[in-house]
Amino acid sequence: MSSSVCKTNNSITPKQVLVINNKLRSLGFKTSHIGYRYLVKAIQIKYIEYDELDFSNFNLIYDKVSAYFNNIKTPTQIEDCIYYTINHRNNELTKRTFESVFGYEYNQDIFSNKEFIEEFVNMLIVNEI
Repeated sequence: MSSSVCKTNNSITPKQVLVINNKLRSLGFKTSHIGYRYLVKAIQIKYIEYDELDFSNFNLIYDKVSAYFNNIKTPTQIEDCIYYTINHRNNELTKRTFESVFGYEYNQDIFSNKEFIEEFVNMLIVNEI
């Protein structure tokens, strides 16, 4: 890992999981979507393996999410479920809380899988959760 971000270990604490879930819910994400669990796990994986110089595709993350859930869904299905979850959030709530979560004005452009996960992980790192 060639990241300039210093982390003490390669795991997520229960407090960090709670912060991730609370921030996603505050953005209007629906925990009832199956893709929500996959999104949370993808964020955790990206956070643990963060490398600011790594611009690789997200297929490896989807592979790891699939493996974590015992390959119940293929990596492509994981990607689709995350996409569905991101695009079926409460948009009004997202617009109201976006700036308080990310620290900048609402921007619809970050709501693709890759962009959202990267921005969310960057926000977590900046806020040192």
